[in-house]
Amino acid sequence: MHSSPFSDRPDIALYGRSGAGKSEIAQILVADFGYTHYKTGDACREIARRLFGSEDKTLLNRITDALRAIDNDVWLRAALPTTEITDPIVFDSLRFPTDYEFLQAKGFALWRVEAPPALRVERLAARGQQFDPQHDESHPAEVSLAEHMFDVTIENDFSSLADLRAVVKAQLPDG
Repeated sequence: MHSSPFSDRPDIALYGRSGAGKSEIAQILVADFGYTHYKTGDACREIARRLFGSEDKTLLNRITDALRAIDNDVWLRAALPTTEITDPIVFDSLRFPTDYEFLQAKGFALWRVEAPPALRVERLAARGQQFDPQHDESHPAEVSLAEHMFDVTIENDFSSLADLRAVVKAQLPDG
């Protein structure tokens, strides 16, 4: 149970393909609504940078696959806190059915974030991340949850951060 001024806020897990805007939504939840941000991408990117000097999506997918072959829950453990926290959590790296089931059982609200493919590729390029749609778009980390049900779906084709902020706010209790 949360005891912060934001205790009425649900913990949220974000799913979406690369470049859909999960991290942007997480940043809004942190800045405007008192959330604490957790993500598996940090751990994976750190491994990629440290060992291979790159963060291209194909490499990140290979690292994801290799470590999940050892332990299916490795990325959840790498990202989620091991101690009780008082602020609501936003987890921006929901990727696989086991993650979905785990976070749903923990009471997280499950949000899908969508954006057109061309816009996603543009966003990834703007942050310097190589993404090959022919190869990377079909990786299990991108599509494993495509047919799952979500509590909220946000169509993130906004050019304005203010518009995205308003949509996020509308999804929260007393939004």
